[in-house]
Amino acid sequence: MHGSGRLTVPASVRKQLGLTEGTELEIEVDAEKEALVLRRVVYLRLEDAWAYTPEHRELLEKAHKDSKEGRVKRLREEDLESLGN
Repeated sequence: MHGSGRLTVPASVRKQLGLTEGTELEIEVDAEKEALVLRRVVYLRLEDAWAYTPEHRELLEKAHKDSKEGRVKRLREEDLESLGN
């Protein structure tokens, strides 16, 4: 560790984890193991957070499963327009 408190992550580890300049990290202290745990994080706008709720992720998972198993319906442009009425 540097005198300024900076940690150096070796290039081989950065490459293995896909860490590049500007990668945001969250730091967790595991006092029991005397360890720091670093995790990549992604920040998103509040108005986009609905897409990551457990309910929406469950619906998305079900939709992907239905699609893989052939339970899909093909719509024409006219069909989509009629849905708006």
